[in-house]
Amino acid sequence: MKRLLSLLTLVALPAMVLSQEPAVKKQQGMMEKTTACLTCGPTSAYDETWLNRTDIGVHWGKLPCRLTKSDKKRSYTMYSLNTVQPIVRSDDMYNTFFGYAGVGFESHRGQGIIGLGLRHMVASNNHMFGVGVNYSHMSPRDVRFRGTGAYVEWLSKYTTLTLSRFWNRWHVSHRPWKSYLKHNAQGNSNYLDLNFQFPYLPWTQVLIGKTWIGNKVGRKSFKSQYRGASLGRLDYGLRLNLLGCLSLEGGYLGGWGSNGFVRLVLNFGRAASQEYALTEGFLGEEAFTARDLKNYTLVSPSRTRTDTRAMIN
Repeated sequence: MKRLLSLLTLVALPAMVLSQEPAVKKQQGMMEKTTACLTCGPTSAYDETWLNRTDIGVHWGKLPCRLTKSDKKRSYTMYSLNTVQPIVRSDDMYNTFFGYAGVGFESHRGQGIIGLGLRHMVASNNHMFGVGVNYSHMSPRDVRFRGTGAYVEWLSKYTTLTLSRFWNRWHVSHRPWKSYLKHNAQGNSNYLDLNFQFPYLPWTQVLIGKTWIGNKVGRKSFKSQYRGASLGRLDYGLRLNLLGCLSLEGGYLGGWGSNGFVRLVLNFGRAASQEYALTEGFLGEEAFTARDLKNYTLVSPSRTRTDTRAMIN
């Protein structure tokens, strides 16, 4: 009897394994899909879709005292949606005409930006130049401003340099405490940003920028608190591409330790510009890893995202 049971078990065992094999394969397939979704393997500029260039973000930061009704900064949380999409692009990707847009929401207030850009890459693939225009509207508490903007940029295999300017019309609905803003005023703000890779960490990006406020905004004392053209109040930022689709950003606006912010960005797919991720290796083989500029023909220009508060800090 025992021998019969043993023989039956040996016969039934392969059938049991075969019956469970599809379920095991199904679970493994789900695990692979989940892993692929998290790491979102590298995508070339030829293969990325519109979802790869669209992201949602959560931004935590503080408004400066001049935009609040007290001597203290006000914390805020903003949710945003940003995208950049091609309009006309040559097959060799040497010329790209694109559009970008974004919306952000903070409580019952919102902000938005829409713009157009043009990029041209030289024949050597070592440099790319771009220009663009945009229109933005922002409404933090007690202050509303809107206007046009323009930028020029230069991208190399290692750095990005951007010079941008915004012409804004300000309106103060309820004069903030000790405000240096008029109820209705015109002004301009200028930004110079340098973006580069942190040595031996190809999955990082460092941003150092400078803001100049035009002297037509409010009183001269409003300009003086930015120290004119001095380099004492720089903007600092650090972007960490943790996964192919998930990035963490943080930094200070208007000086080290001033107006800090943290931002979590989730792409709906891996954009071509996210060439390297922490999950693919911590250290690079060289101090600065060269990037393929074709992967950056459709990257968001500096200062054109709705979750960047630098335009009002």
